[in-house]
Amino acid sequence: MTTVLLVDDKENIRTVMGAVIRREGFEVLTAADGREALDLALERTPDLVLSDVRMDGMSGTELFRELRSRGISAPFVFMTAYASVPDAVDAIRDGAVHYLTKPVDYGELLRIIRRAVLHKSGEAQAERSSSRSILGSGPAVRKLLARIEAVAASEATVLIRGENGTGKELAARAIHSRSPRRNGPFVPVHCAALNPNLLESELFGHEAGAFTGALRRKEGYLEAARGGTLFLDEVSEIGPETQVKLLRVLQERAYSRVGGTDLVRADFRLLAATNRNLEALVAAGTFRSDLYYRLDVVPLSVPPLRERREDIPELVEHFAGRVAAAEGLDRPGTTEDFLAALKGYLWPGNVRELENLVERLVVLYRPKVLEARLLEEEAPDRFGPMDPDARERTEILDALRRSGGNKSAAARSLGISRRALYYRMSRLGIEAGDAPGND
Repeated sequence: MTTVLLVDDKENIRTVMGAVIRREGFEVLTAADGREALDLALERTPDLVLSDVRMDGMSGTELFRELRSRGISAPFVFMTAYASVPDAVDAIRDGAVHYLTKPVDYGELLRIIRRAVLHKSGEAQAERSSSRSILGSGPAVRKLLARIEAVAASEATVLIRGENGTGKELAARAIHSRSPRRNGPFVPVHCAALNPNLLESELFGHEAGAFTGALRRKEGYLEAARGGTLFLDEVSEIGPETQVKLLRVLQERAYSRVGGTDLVRADFRLLAATNRNLEALVAAGTFRSDLYYRLDVVPLSVPPLRERREDIPELVEHFAGRVAAAEGLDRPGTTEDFLAALKGYLWPGNVRELENLVERLVVLYRPKVLEARLLEEEAPDRFGPMDPDARERTEILDALRRSGGNKSAAARSLGISRRALYYRMSRLGIEAGDAPGND
């Protein structure tokens, strides 16, 4: 039975709304505030969370981000008064699925619940039925998958590098699903999303009385990953003191909870990811060199979308089909000019940017066919009419900026030779000083 966690500080809302949802055949768990809801979610793992935004203590948006940081990805729907709509919209941008304004229309509420549950079950089924979760068949993806296959069977620590939106967590999940620990938990920890002052306690757990508010012993992520895989995303955001303790865990395979002295055996495989240059952080003294070498046992790079443009048609078909199924629509087709426009764009936000754009087009326009004119209407800043030379100049400057001025790297990202890059820079009047850095 699908389980819905209903969170609201008004008892009458919990009673009435809970009864409406139960009549539709869903199990309902109720909580009067965010903290109670967090404890329930960690214990029961609901299929969907329906929460008020403004509550005393932990707010709905804080609950949403806390659940995501703990690896609970259940669809999240907000109920909000008009005054708090901006908070809900911000959370939508971070991944919540919808928000409803109060007083809630129960018909709309039930439609959203059914759609969110259908979407989640469809994703789960697709993940179970697919032997890989990384889409694409071009050379860059084949190389990535081959390296994942090679490293998966080992216990080696893997450092996954890639820009935001490339799919570093997908790569980590692919390693886990192919590893001897596949039947154990996969525990993702998004280090940048956690309060730096609480990260140590979240990772290592704490004993009762370790600090104000620590009323009972709490297991940390390291214990939650027992027998499985711990994935530290944005590992560069871990502070100096916690870096020391993490290094000790990797060296000694044991640790103590915060406020405790008993040793706990570490039984997990560590995967880490970063979108930053860790070597530069080591040189700057903000990231420990000994921890860096412990993490970078097997390096794995997830390519940006601009280096795998041949995969765009497959990605579009997948994203459009998934959204259409969730919305109860037929899968839209695509035109050649639509795909050509997508392939001609540099995608600074990578696969995530493409996914968001396709979802927006399907939801807003409900098209039978995805056409280039929709791109011009919905994203004129990216796909609207532009002088060809102006577009090329923008792309070259963007590539130089991303590469820190390294022209060889910029040429590779544009899919051209270094000589061709120099020719185009000369033709367009781009000087070496127009972009940062140098070779």
